[in-house]
Amino acid sequence: MGSEHDIFEAVGAVVTGAGLVVLFIAGEAGLVFGPLLLVLGLIIWKMGEMGREFSEELESLRREIERLKAYGGTADG
Repeated sequence: MGSEHDIFEAVGAVVTGAGLVVLFIAGEAGLVFGPLLLVLGLIIWKMGEMGREFSEELESLRREIERLKAYGGTADG
């Protein structure tokens, strides 16, 4: 896992934390809005994590293509 994080991961973590705070502090309203924020935060967090992993995999594939081009000596892509 890389040390670079996507902005969605950070936003998701903050929203998840806010959901936990609302859940534990806000009485009856917290029972409705706390889990809602918690789920929304986790979805955003996971979306950012998947986007980052996809970008890393795409970059790995690009490096592999460049390596194969150099090894094969082909002029076209």
